Amino acid sequence: MRQLVSRLESDERPGQLVPGVGYTVYKVRLPNRAARRGKSGGFRIIYYAQLSDRAVLLTIYSKTDDTDISAAEIRRLVTEAER
Repeated sequence: MRQLVSRLESDERPGQLVPGVGYTVYKVRLPNRAARRGKSGGFRIIYYAQLSDRAVLLTIYSKTDDTDISAAEIRRLVTEAER
């Protein structure tokens, strides 16, 4: 997690751009060392690159608990974060 924060502070945009959301939202995969499953069974971090100097964390979830997050749910989180 520290490496992700450091990369964001360096103005990088790690992860994959989430398609079909209508906002600049990225998904980052991080391993869950406790589960020993690597990135595929690890954590998902969804963040919104709102401005060039700020990224907003939208959600973190474990891939073992939730399979995916819908574009509609991401849009709802972005709308909530913009308030």
